[in-house]
Amino acid sequence: MKHEQLVNDILNQVGGVKNIASATHCLTRLRLTLRDKSVVDEEKIKKIDGVMGIVNNGSQTQIVIGPEVSNVYREFIEITGLTEEDAVDENLDDVKSDLKNKKGNLLTKFFETIAGIFNPIVPALAGAGLVKAILTIAVVCGLDNSGNTYFVINTIASGIFTFLPFLLAVSAAKQFKMNQFVALTICAAMMSSSWAGLIAEGTTSFSFLMIPFTVVNYASSVLPMVFAIWFASYVEKLVDKIIPGALKIILVPCLTMLIATPIALITIGPVATWVGLQLANVVTIIFDKGGVFAGIIYGGIYSSMVVLGIHHGMVPVLVQGITAQGFNYISPTSGSANMAQAGAAFGVWLKSKNPKTKTIAASATIAAVTGVTEPAIYGINFKFKKPFLAAAIGGACGGGFASFFMLKAFAMGGPSFLNFAMFIGDNPSNVWLVMAAFAIAFIVAAILTVVFGFDENM
Repeated sequence: MKHEQLVNDILNQVGGVKNIASATHCLTRLRLTLRDKSVVDEEKIKKIDGVMGIVNNGSQTQIVIGPEVSNVYREFIEITGLTEEDAVDENLDDVKSDLKNKKGNLLTKFFETIAGIFNPIVPALAGAGLVKAILTIAVVCGLDNSGNTYFVINTIASGIFTFLPFLLAVSAAKQFKMNQFVALTICAAMMSSSWAGLIAEGTTSFSFLMIPFTVVNYASSVLPMVFAIWFASYVEKLVDKIIPGALKIILVPCLTMLIATPIALITIGPVATWVGLQLANVVTIIFDKGGVFAGIIYGGIYSSMVVLGIHHGMVPVLVQGITAQGFNYISPTSGSANMAQAGAAFGVWLKSKNPKTKTIAASATIAAVTGVTEPAIYGINFKFKKPFLAAAIGGACGGGFASFFMLKAFAMGGPSFLNFAMFIGDNPSNVWLVMAAFAIAFIVAAILTVVFGFDENM
């Protein structure tokens, strides 16, 4: 086994297999729920080869491994005989646990809910965006954009955006613990071609039980379906409590649909549609009017947003921008912040004299360049503090450059050098200028890290 020594070293410092109640992992961390945490020697764990750091959030002992964590976890399960569990979404429990007041807990819950709904569908959105980018390149290389081949590929790429509410309905139903098929049925009713037909005929308003409401085409919408399913989940739970056991299988879905769908059509859908459009417009105006300062501020604070976990709250804004306008201004700026983290980790690699620190920094740099910044943030930059500040400055510089040239992202995904295709649009220079913004952020952060220095004994 490639990681047998690493696994055994970790077991020795956490009290052995008998002290582990359960084990899972996320994108970069091995997460252990221990029966007795007092036996854990955190300092010795930090010194284990292959370990980037340790986070103790009260409920779990989280050992930062990096991108190799999934392979380590498989061997960990094989060696310990513990039950294998599904990987969990990345979150920053160590920081969130410090939010002890009620307001903090509610805020944390809000962002975790947003992440739980949108993160599962991001790969599909990113994949469709890549197909669109490839199609754009193919047209530049001579593909006939009026031919059948173009039509088929464009349909493949565009389908997810048209029927995005269905994906959101499933994801939201899972998050709100509602029957997913009932949620899909509500979505189908709201997405029915009957409404599109009325709109095509010029009908803008309709009524239900003499209650008027605005007719909306929910294709490609984001917020309406999330809020509709959220409301429907409460209706389902309430009806489930009232209906006797033998009738639940028929009456609970029936009453949930009959109550939740009309209310969604009359109030939730139109209001959420308006809010979503205004949200996208506000962000566009901020970058239109704020110019270079908008990019400097957002690029500078984005990594701190990641630390607090509130960057998840921007995902609906990104999706809304892509579906409503075909682009967003945010990803080139947040990508600059990500590449600045890579640059700062690279600066640590250049400056460090400690072989273990250099190894971790090199691994973190490679991961961050591909869009996985957590090893750089938690394994290196945030730990040594000054590199994190250097990354913030680098992110501000790259973000300012991106907003000055009004650079855009045309697809969802983790903005990075590797995922350049998401920045390919009608203007060929956009992608090259985005790469320039990323390079500026990387270089500035690396130079400042070397100049500022850091205390390796922290």
